[in-house]
Amino acid sequence: MITFREFSVMREGFRLEIPDLRLSGGRNFVVGRNGSGKSTLLHSIAGLIKGKGIIEINGVNINDLPPEDRKVGLIPQDLLLFGRLSVENNLKASVKYAHGNLDIYREIVEELHIKSLLPRKASEISIGQAQKVAIARALISEPSLLLMDEPFSFQDEISRLGMISIIDEYSKRYGFEYLYATHNSRDLDNGFSNLVSLDSGEVVEAVDSFNGIQHFRTFSLLDYRNLISNEGHYYLLGDESLDFNDQSGNQYEIVGNDSKRYIRFKLGGEFFFASPSKEINGKFVKIDLSKAKEILY
Repeated sequence: MITFREFSVMREGFRLEIPDLRLSGGRNFVVGRNGSGKSTLLHSIAGLIKGKGIIEINGVNINDLPPEDRKVGLIPQDLLLFGRLSVENNLKASVKYAHGNLDIYREIVEELHIKSLLPRKASEISIGQAQKVAIARALISEPSLLLMDEPFSFQDEISRLGMISIIDEYSKRYGFEYLYATHNSRDLDNGFSNLVSLDSGEVVEAVDSFNGIQHFRTFSLLDYRNLISNEGHYYLLGDESLDFNDQSGNQYEIVGNDSKRYIRFKLGGEFFFASPSKEINGKFVKIDLSKAKEILY
């Protein structure tokens, strides 16, 4: 359980405020555009930035504790491995400085197939190997909560989902929760316990399923298709709100390829995309907003 109460933090003129937020369940994701506050949130939990208010992990207020006593692991985007040190010394730093577990060290080295990397300098291994080393180092420290600040963003989707699956497997085995910051909706394909949407330093909403999403800002982060705005209102289109015909409506064009075909049309001077599952047939498409789902901004 991760709980925030009357929490706020200032960082280089940027303010993040979380008056009240409770996340129960092990698989937590936070989404937001660049500059929305994702890194500030994770670094505050890790103790690298000092904020005001309460951050509780499993009922314990950690906000006044030094980083080394928080039982929180962090894998940042740049991984923060010590390039001049061997992989072995990078991993054993978790044992020496973060009260890590040598048994987990031996187990993880075998299971992640990084034993052959141990004598090599961290600066000499590939990015994929470095990501595994960063995961191993975090797990060896036996965190109660593992924070990940888009550490796999430079990987393709298959590799990235594979890395997230590894984290998911170990979270169940060792009994820790994780909070993963991302701007890629595909990272959520394996499911989540909670999804937190951030924008301009505030929580837009926190939901436990896609069906719970109500805000246009959250939808637009996850998928620009089927989202339109009209006269200050925001709508999610479905097949029932699209009617193709040869008489009247909005002109459109088909874009994409056979596996992912969209229509692009103009409404109120803006271009929007839709991905109907029905047959695309006709010169025009009529948009019936009365049959679309209106969502909040």
